[in-house]
Amino acid sequence: MSAPAFPRNLRRLRLTPLATALLIASPAYALELQPQVITGNPLGSSQLASPTTVLEGDDLTLQQQGSLGETLNKQPGVSSSYFGPGASRPIIRGLDGDRIRILRNGVGALDASSLSYDHAVPLDPVNVERIEIVRGPAALLYGGNAIGGVVNTFDNRIPTEAIDGIHGAGELRYGGAATTRSSAGKLEAGDGTFALHLDANAREFNDLKIPGEARSRHAPQSDDDDSKRGRLVNSNGRQDGGALGGSYTWDDGYAGLSYSTYDANY
Repeated sequence: MSAPAFPRNLRRLRLTPLATALLIASPAYALELQPQVITGNPLGSSQLASPTTVLEGDDLTLQQQGSLGETLNKQPGVSSSYFGPGASRPIIRGLDGDRIRILRNGVGALDASSLSYDHAVPLDPVNVERIEIVRGPAALLYGGNAIGGVVNTFDNRIPTEAIDGIHGAGELRYGGAATTRSSAGKLEAGDGTFALHLDANAREFNDLKIPGEARSRHAPQSDDDDSKRGRLVNSNGRQDGGALGGSYTWDDGYAGLSYSTYDANY
């Protein structure tokens, strides 16, 4: 049984000799586009933004404030949950609280500031020698609660390298809207094998100076209104801390321990 035949409609295009000659002789024109300039660094800075930031040395000294959040406040993508001079915590790309993992020498630190934002991180930046900030997907390597980012601080309270001789450093600060008075000192000594670290710090600040009054005009009047003018009442406080640590170092590693204390009233 043969398949039914379907009609086929075919059309052939035929060009006359004149049309063929014109098609061959016509020149081909290329379309020229305007140049497009793409700037990879719109700010014109020699330092490009990266998902990691390291603060140490003079850069860290110039950025140091009374709390960890205020110290990192000017870094790209980082802000501070400011609750006065005594309490603040870093906010990375809009995420804060338990979404930001805070480490001390690579070890997780659990404190009340991760649950209640008006609590201070029990750390004075004056004792920190290096701060690392990790943003983006790489932060998930530090755990599921690091979805916002990681802040890792290093204080060398357990010396990781051999120390020869004795050296130290000190700092005094005064000023600011809270009339902050702070002092800190560090001493390290060693004989090439045993290393010792000692540090102490103290900070005190008054109520913040503000223009006008800190209370609402709709609040009821009280007898002590004059004393509240120009000051943010109950924003004063103090912080004290210190540490003693030591370690035994050799070519392939080290072993040590330390004891630290931190007391704050704000």
